[in-house]
Amino acid sequence: MSKIPLNQLGFTELETDIYIALLTQGEMTGYAVAKQINKAVANVYKGLESLTQKGAVIQTHQDKKIYCAVPWRQLLESEQRKFSQTIEALAEQLDALPEPDENEQVYQLSNLDQVLSETLGFIKAAQHLILADIEPDALIYFAEALQQAAARGVEVRLKVYEQVGLPGVILTLRQNGTEVYARTGTIRFKLSADGQHFITALLHSNKRDLIQAFKSSSALMNMNIFSGLAYELILTELKQALSQSNLELAQQILQNTAHLHPFTTQNQVFHHYQQRYSTKRLTDDQEPS
Repeated sequence: MSKIPLNQLGFTELETDIYIALLTQGEMTGYAVAKQINKAVANVYKGLESLTQKGAVIQTHQDKKIYCAVPWRQLLESEQRKFSQTIEALAEQLDALPEPDENEQVYQLSNLDQVLSETLGFIKAAQHLILADIEPDALIYFAEALQQAAARGVEVRLKVYEQVGLPGVILTLRQNGTEVYARTGTIRFKLSADGQHFITALLHSNKRDLIQAFKSSSALMNMNIFSGLAYELILTELKQALSQSNLELAQQILQNTAHLHPFTTQNQVFHHYQQRYSTKRLTDDQEPS
């Protein structure tokens, strides 16, 4: 049997042997293929018929049927098109399913790929505001998505530890951030998207292993994480302005970030929090004592 894993295209072991034989030896009769791969003639003809239906093999219409393999690049391109069409069709069907009730659970994530996928999903789905604290070795995973979010009108505010170029993203640079980050020995980040989804993760310094990570759509947890990030960003900027005795800059910082305070400005994070728990409060109030 060939070591090329064509089973990933849905080929059986026999079909793989037949296709590789035709691909490497050129056109043959079914009998010649069977002799080449040392398989029963009847089974090979069944395999050839199946491969023809899959578009991997073509045959002549002469009295003596001759088979040849479709070039592998053409085969893979065809399979890729079919796969894309299948994914699009599935996406339409899944998108039509009813939305579940909001989930208040906190979930622990188990591997790095899952963490990256969840975080990128939150960034891409954000509509209003992203707050994040992302250390340098984690920022490489999210920089492009954060720029794209800013480009489509999302307010993206990010605490960083070294100078970076992220057009459209509002950056807060941690003073002595490079030295601070060098002492941690790990890679950490946390992100809040619209105050509705948060994720926080701690990665091993080898950039491959996940130490711990959590995500949640709990309105209470998100209110706390969002508020913590907002005040962390504001405080970082204020400390730098005040260390320079720049009261004018400090006042400007407070004005520019006033809309981030969820309770005083009643922004979208506050409204989500209120909406999530207003029904619960009403239900509790109506219960007989």
